[in-house]
Amino acid sequence: MVSVLTGLLAMTSAHAFDTVILDAGHGGHDRGAAIGYVYEKHLALDTARRVEQILRREGLKVVMTRSRDVFISLPGRAATGNRYRNAIFVSVHYNYNRSGSGNGVETYYYHSSSRTLASYVQAYLVQRTRMSNRGVKSASFHVIRETTRNPAILVECGFVSNSSERARMMTGEFRARIAEGIAQGILAYRRAR
Repeated sequence: MVSVLTGLLAMTSAHAFDTVILDAGHGGHDRGAAIGYVYEKHLALDTARRVEQILRREGLKVVMTRSRDVFISLPGRAATGNRYRNAIFVSVHYNYNRSGSGNGVETYYYHSSSRTLASYVQAYLVQRTRMSNRGVKSASFHVIRETTRNPAILVECGFVSNSSERARMMTGEFRARIAEGIAQGILAYRRAR
């Protein structure tokens, strides 16, 4: 892991930013991934709030696309991602696989300018949680494709459909570790020169 983090430090420098836009996936009538009464929308909101607390303690301004259980459209989320200058956009999600066999964490970007941010968050998330590293990937998810003003990534924090990961993510202690990994990755990206 040390070599991965060292490699990231050698990548192109991050521009200075003072605002982090946190996008808790799903909400309201959109439960996201669900097994029984475990809904992605609740896990994502709790995790995003934990990231928010850490970043605020570090002196960053944090904007939440949603801070309660409400539905926000994909265009509305991207509009928030484009509203602020000197910002980054981080969408928090939990994954699902019909077979139940998926496991681990992965981080997505669309615009190449967001890849370094995705790499930092992925590395620290894996380091903090010890979950399987599914890697940094490019994808055309609406919120990261349409957020064009700022670096934008989407983080998948484990599989709701995997009974072992679901049991872990249902604990506040483990969601705190996920949040710490995301926040540490954001802070490391910000410090990169």
